Amino acid sequence: MDVLHAVLLILIGMGAGFVQRVSGFGLGIFAMMFMPHFLPTHTAAAAISSLFSSMTSTYNAVKYRKNVAYRTAIPMICAALISIPVAVRFSKAVTGGIFTILLGSVLILLRLYFLFIRKNVSKKPTARNGILAGAIGGTLNGLFSTGGPPAVLYLSSATSDNITYFATIQFYFCFTNLYSTIVRAINGIITPRVLIWAGIGMIGCMIGDWLGAKVFHRLDSERLKRLIYIGMLISGVVLLF
Repeated sequence: MDVLHAVLLILIGMGAGFVQRVSGFGLGIFAMMFMPHFLPTHTAAAAISSLFSSMTSTYNAVKYRKNVAYRTAIPMICAALISIPVAVRFSKAVTGGIFTILLGSVLILLRLYFLFIRKNVSKKPTARNGILAGAIGGTLNGLFSTGGPPAVLYLSSATSDNITYFATIQFYFCFTNLYSTIVRAINGIITPRVLIWAGIGMIGCMIGDWLGAKVFHRLDSERLKRLIYIGMLISGVVLLF
């Protein structure tokens, strides 16, 4: 990997860590908007994104452990642990071209969902809905390392306040991303080269998380999210065409 790619990984890591700290999710979406464009394989990009999220979510889950709604998170985690291995195996089997089309389509659909649908949808905090959110989130996690949206949809309704929401979603990400990383390692996706790339990008993640914590209470998070959604749309169109 040359210097330019190393700098790109650090910058992407910074942006992903910043977005995750400010909004509670979006690290994988942000990272996967850019990394598939210059990394050699789609599975390597998803693996690096998963490693990024594992680090930041584990840190925040431990830090805010007293605020986690464990009973709400556990059904989601159990469902995700079942769907992640199936999705990872599928992602390894598909060709790069098919994966690119799928990822581009998912980014566009997620953008449309967050801009036009999310505010009109409310999910009751039941075990059934938690299992459904976890299963869908685990599938997206295993395929593209973008498993946040179903968890956001469910937990934003199932938790009573912002700090509980943030702590619980970080707890969910901690378990699901660590698990998906292990599954990818077992399937031979996480190689020494991938670990080196992830280590470089994690420098940026730590900086981004620190910057996000500094401006968390002063930043207009809704405006930031809209910028991310526009980026998702552009990236999705580029990947498709």
